[in-house]
Amino acid sequence: MEDNRSRTQYIGTFIFVCAVLSFSAWIEQSFLFAFVWGGILTITTYPLYRRLIERGMGNGLAAGLIAGGIFALLAVPMIAMAVRAGLEIPSLMAWGRDALHDGIPVSPQVAEIPRFGPRLSALWQHYLSDPDELRHWTSVASRMFASGDGRQLPHRVMEMTETFVIATLSVYFYLAASHTLIADIRAVGRRFLGGRARDVIRNTVGAVRGTVAGLVLVGLGQGVLVGIGYFIAGTPHPALLTLLTAVVSIIPFCGPILLCATTLMTFATNGVTQAIIVGVIGTIAYGVGDHFVRPKLISGSTSIPFLAVLTAILGGLHVFGLLGLFIGPAVIAVALSLWRTAAAEERAGQAG
Repeated sequence: MEDNRSRTQYIGTFIFVCAVLSFSAWIEQSFLFAFVWGGILTITTYPLYRRLIERGMGNGLAAGLIAGGIFALLAVPMIAMAVRAGLEIPSLMAWGRDALHDGIPVSPQVAEIPRFGPRLSALWQHYLSDPDELRHWTSVASRMFASGDGRQLPHRVMEMTETFVIATLSVYFYLAASHTLIADIRAVGRRFLGGRARDVIRNTVGAVRGTVAGLVLVGLGQGVLVGIGYFIAGTPHPALLTLLTAVVSIIPFCGPILLCATTLMTFATNGVTQAIIVGVIGTIAYGVGDHFVRPKLISGSTSIPFLAVLTAILGGLHVFGLLGLFIGPAVIAVALSLWRTAAAEERAGQAG
């Protein structure tokens, strides 16, 4: 009788806890992604927070300094990009009006391409130099944008701004309460996972930090290096393209695609030599970063094969968007940690 009562009580407690957690998630659903982003940023910056505390800085001051630094580090480039784009909108609009009225003249450099020059010049003349054809494709693109995400753009911008602000505030409160949070996480982990909790937590933290370093820091570094090539080669709008390249390079395989477009832009405006400069610097930046630095940073933090991390990054990107870049590797790290711990326990049991 006592066993049945304990089992019933356990089941009732489990159902009650699940109901409370589900209801809480439903209430906070608009901000869940912001809280997760805050957690990712907190895990990444926690070692810096510990250093500041060890040097005698107050708990709240250290948390506020890191949260403010994150806000400045992420917000300033975005604001600079928006301001730069705003300053260039009049000239771009004037260029667009002239292009729609007179067409885009064939670049002299295109005709100089060996073997393919005449064919590319003919295609350019047909699709870009003919004002009627250009207006047709421009109207098609405008209708697609207006019927798709274009109408939702202001709403999306407001959502991103709100998420960014809440995530930054979350970093402050997470760090300020980090001592209690860490103790609670470890206690709950031991409650549900037993001895496996330590490895799971360590691998999850390592996966998040390694992914942030491998994706964000390497991507920003690649953008800066390629941007130097833009300024050297005289690529149009080099500052704006540098910021755009740095942001795009965070996502695997997207940076080289943009590099091809900017190389062609440089070739069409400034010639072969300048295009080669951009292409060579970009190839070195993406070759070294994507094939050596990024795998070392991401997989080295968790001892997870880079192929598994890469597919987790891409799969998470498909499911959760940008947030999936970090959720994917964390989930794979937990799965592999549980697998390895279970395998080690089984081998130890057989040996005993």
